[in-house]
Amino acid sequence: MADSLLGDGSARALGALLFMQASTNAMDVYSALNSSPWTAENFGADPEKAASCMEYVMHSIAITSFFGISSTVIAKSWWPVIGTALADGYMFWLYNRALQRGAKAGSTGWGQQAAPAAGEAVFAVAA
Repeated sequence: MADSLLGDGSARALGALLFMQASTNAMDVYSALNSSPWTAENFGADPEKAASCMEYVMHSIAITSFFGISSTVIAKSWWPVIGTALADGYMFWLYNRALQRGAKAGSTGWGQQAAPAAGEAVFAVAA
């Protein structure tokens, strides 16, 4: 049954490589075009920065979709587009969540922390 769906052992191995390559290619594109989701969380309350972040997420989706679809056509295998779609879906969700967390925390950039309470040390130095 599995052979009829996925092909013989060689075809399955090639499919696994195509899937892995497509999903890791997506991660490479996101890291080249955008800051990390952690960084995005630190400016999520700034509407202009959040919009800019999502613009680059959309550029990443466009680029990875082009390569995923092209690889699917060239290889005559659905695995590249499946890997691309899963990675793009996850990254879209992850950046969206990061920006929402930043917006909820009111974070607009680096150093946007609440002032320390009276008597609370900002940092401690070991004696």
